[in-house]
Amino acid sequence: MRLVHRRLKPPPRPCRSTTFSTARAVMNAPSADRLLELLRGCVSGSHLPLGLQIHARAVASGALASHPALQTRLIGMYVLVRRFRDAVAVFSALPRRDAASALPWNWLIRGFTADGQHSLAVLFYLKMWSHPAAPRPDGHTLPYVVKSCAALGAVALGRLVHRTARGIGFGRDVYVGSALIKMYADAGLLRDAREVFDGMAERDCVLWNVMMDGCIKAGDIDGAVSLFRDMRASGCEPNFATLACFLSLCAVEADLLSGVQLHSLAVKCGLETEVAVANTLLSMYAKCRCLDDAWRLFDLIPQDDLVTWNGMISGCVQNGLLDEALGLFCEMQRSGVRPDSVTLVSLLPALADLNGFMQGKEIHGYIVRNCVRMDVFLVSALVDIYFKCRDVRMAQNVYDVARAIDVVIGSTMISGYVLNGMSEEALQMFRYLLEQCIKPNAITVASILPACASMAAMALGQEIHGYVLRNAYQGKCYVESALMDMYAKCGRLDLSHYIFSKMSVKDEVTWNSMISSFAQNGEPEEALDLFRQMTMEGIKYNSVTISSALSACASLPAIYYGKEIHGVIIKGPIRADIFAESALIDMYGKCGNLDLALRVFESMPDKNEVSWNSIIAAYGAHGLFKESVSLLHPMQEEGFKPDHVTFLALISACAHAGQVEEGVRLFQCMTKEYQIAPRMEHFACMVDLYSRSGKLDRAIKFIADMPFKPDAGIWGALLHACRVHRNVELADIASQELFKLDPGNSGYYVLMSNINAVAGRWDGVSKVRRLMKDNKVQKIPGYSWVDVNNSSHLFVAADKSHPDSEDIYMSLKSLLQELREEGYIPRPDLCHPMHPDNSTQVLTI
Repeated sequence: MRLVHRRLKPPPRPCRSTTFSTARAVMNAPSADRLLELLRGCVSGSHLPLGLQIHARAVASGALASHPALQTRLIGMYVLVRRFRDAVAVFSALPRRDAASALPWNWLIRGFTADGQHSLAVLFYLKMWSHPAAPRPDGHTLPYVVKSCAALGAVALGRLVHRTARGIGFGRDVYVGSALIKMYADAGLLRDAREVFDGMAERDCVLWNVMMDGCIKAGDIDGAVSLFRDMRASGCEPNFATLACFLSLCAVEADLLSGVQLHSLAVKCGLETEVAVANTLLSMYAKCRCLDDAWRLFDLIPQDDLVTWNGMISGCVQNGLLDEALGLFCEMQRSGVRPDSVTLVSLLPALADLNGFMQGKEIHGYIVRNCVRMDVFLVSALVDIYFKCRDVRMAQNVYDVARAIDVVIGSTMISGYVLNGMSEEALQMFRYLLEQCIKPNAITVASILPACASMAAMALGQEIHGYVLRNAYQGKCYVESALMDMYAKCGRLDLSHYIFSKMSVKDEVTWNSMISSFAQNGEPEEALDLFRQMTMEGIKYNSVTISSALSACASLPAIYYGKEIHGVIIKGPIRADIFAESALIDMYGKCGNLDLALRVFESMPDKNEVSWNSIIAAYGAHGLFKESVSLLHPMQEEGFKPDHVTFLALISACAHAGQVEEGVRLFQCMTKEYQIAPRMEHFACMVDLYSRSGKLDRAIKFIADMPFKPDAGIWGALLHACRVHRNVELADIASQELFKLDPGNSGYYVLMSNINAVAGRWDGVSKVRRLMKDNKVQKIPGYSWVDVNNSSHLFVAADKSHPDSEDIYMSLKSLLQELREEGYIPRPDLCHPMHPDNSTQVLTI
């Protein structure tokens, strides 16, 4: 890092026009010509007192009424110091003969345009045509009128001005042409802009720059490059604006080769020391990941300004060098350059990504102490860092003190609420934006859709979908990905896949969203098919894709496909991250290969809580509860604290092994020793622990003592236990709750019907059937998978669709016969209908 030498600035030069001297000059002014000469020096707000004195002297001496040039210059003086009301008052007092000159009209039109009062500029232009004594517009009038038309978006009026310019002989004027080219280019009318450009007799550097800048803004990069070559061939040398424009393009496109060539051209033309060129070069090298070159250039810039410092700090942030960026921030202040909102907006997002909560608060303190102007971008950056660091109260405070709220701040608030699980607050903010007539943009829509997904508010999500269609946001990939995710989480995979299939452009995020939606919603085969399609179409996959595909393999289970994906990880172009390797452990564990799961775990160079939880769950799924529990100690020795997922896996392992007391000990350890608040899934696992061991009374007591109302998972675990232990009375209680909580789940009806059938309660069977019919619930057949010779086979009850079904049923009959000969007695309540000839089949739905 370079040493910054503080440059000593010379003291300000004393103003020659003191109040006393100017007053004496005015009093001694012998004539109107002398007053006019003094008035020409009044060009800024500091000269207003002198201008007012000259005006008063001119009125008192009668020179104003007899000297048209003095009146016109007074109008110009008032325009330059932004006193438009006084300028219009002087203009209105002009005699008709003096209004015949274009100069006073031009002063007002120019002033209104420069001040952003474009409607008044156009109004005076129209009055200029309607005034009986007004002159025709000239080459000084038309450029400003065209600029105002462009600013107002009044291209049709601009075309009329263009036609007028051609009619009065200014169609090929350089200044008029430059304004027309910019107007047409900004409106996306490149053909009209090029027609004006080609019709110009002389083309200076400014004209070339306007045309090239218009092409770049319209996305015609090739056209801009072609114009640049034509410019060089015509002998017109580029200036600093030309090079800065194309260097900015190289920075955006990360085109290092072209940037280096432009750097060489800047050196050849002697423009490398120009501040605008040097700053753009620095930005280009930083965005092209050549930070060493950016540092060297930063050291060579003779006169670094605020933009230079901002560019270097932004470059460090973009290249992940946060410490260097913070060091530059401190050095910048020591050198006497005061950071602005751009500097701070560059730093804050990087701090949010690295959880730099304390540094973020320090920067917030700097903003307050130094009264830095809080624009919408700085407010959004502060809100964003507080939300990402989970300080919702401070984020809300920053929002509350913001002077103006726009769509940027509103979108940041919505995404922050969603990030912190505050979906209702996110929806309230969205409604507030609509009430304030702030039109949501595509980013706002993409931010609010996850809130609809988390609340399963599909009706509201569909309303937002309609808004997307009406405002033509459906072509934006991130909006459509959010829509897909919303529909998938609301249980409408069909709509999610429909949106996916209609997308013209799909990036890896879109593919990952669709694959994970299938994997998480019980459609593992579709997830794997989509993964194959993704690879066949050449879409670059990443660790998220791999994790989703492995999750689908674990759900099938399909160890063969999982091994193929493992091979893709080993041989493929990407290196699996911790989460993909953890998904591998989970897949091998659920597919019954504990040795491979352990091998992947031991070969991991880095581990985290997810990988430890995966291997703990793998041991538990195989009934090895002692090994599963024993991993808790080495996990903590390596610095990883058990979380709610860890204890869920441990209690589940105890439930599968029938270790009730150990499971209870772990539950108490989680709540008391580790201060982890139990969630609904922990209570469901404890109910399952008691129920599997036949301790149904303890299970019921545990449910009664829960701090919140039990869900379908808890009552479902109890109902399954009632089936195993044949407790019909308790099954009635559990089923009634389940039919209220999840009336569309056919599995609970089937389970209760079978419990009644085994107990001989045929009226109960009929009642459940009627209830299913009344609720319009269709029984979903259960599927079984088996892998034989690296190929998966799918079966349902009494299935005859397999090509080898006859041989399969013959082998099955033979096996059943051998089992009976060995003394096996089938349990009717556990027998599923596999074949019509099965004599042990009970009456089930």
